[in-house]
Amino acid sequence: MSDQIKKYLSQSTHASPLAVFRILFGLLMSFSIIRFWYNGWIEKLYLLPDFHFKYFGFSWIEVPPDALCYLLFITCGLSALFFAVGFKYRIAIIVFFLSFTYIELMDKTTFLNHYYFVSVISFMLIFLPAERYFSFDAYINSNNATEYIPRWSIDILKAMLVIIYVYAGLAKLNYDWLINAMPLAIWLPSKVDIPIIGTLMSQSWMPHLFSWGGAGYDLTIPFFLMCKKTRVLAFMVVLFFHILTAILFPIGMFPYIMIAATLLFFSAN
Repeated sequence: MSDQIKKYLSQSTHASPLAVFRILFGLLMSFSIIRFWYNGWIEKLYLLPDFHFKYFGFSWIEVPPDALCYLLFITCGLSALFFAVGFKYRIAIIVFFLSFTYIELMDKTTFLNHYYFVSVISFMLIFLPAERYFSFDAYINSNNATEYIPRWSIDILKAMLVIIYVYAGLAKLNYDWLINAMPLAIWLPSKVDIPIIGTLMSQSWMPHLFSWGGAGYDLTIPFFLMCKKTRVLAFMVVLFFHILTAILFPIGMFPYIMIAATLLFFSAN
């Protein structure tokens, strides 16, 4: 067993999938901060309320005064842009992780599970060689540039995606989701004004189709992505699923982050 582990840890792979993920993830997070500012959510969610609910153990985290709060978001957005292009990558990703997580912890009522996902992924990226290829850091310091990186540095991100999908699928295996089609039976009828597909949302069978389809998707899609023969078709399903999710439900950048992350399953070619 130890020999197999050593053999695996010594394996290398091309760095381009990790570089592509770094770029897309950074750009999406930078856009997310801009979107948050543009919609006035900084003021509405953090500056105007007199009271903020705290996470257990993080009651010491406070919302900064007006100017400093905006500076916090600027820092977060710029650090995302910096690590996307691979400029001062290690500093940028650390600053992004700290600033984004601080923002996440300022008020418990703003929680979305993909915020936690972003914090975990950005923390993992601190220790991965994502700046070694196709980055300003690699261009400036050629001694630090390489086309090949340890295989585990990509596989560990794939493993995180598998955990997310499988856990989401297992969480759906309950009576309310599968039999009562809740909460989709409440959500979908409110989407009848969506062009083209809106008329389908009022059909009684649609919530059950979405419920069973969602559970099946989550439990199987990572394994189809891992198989070379089914990968392209699986990616098309990923595109359809997450774009439809983005249209139907206001869950921010998460669908697009998952689409970008799915590219990690593809080979460098």
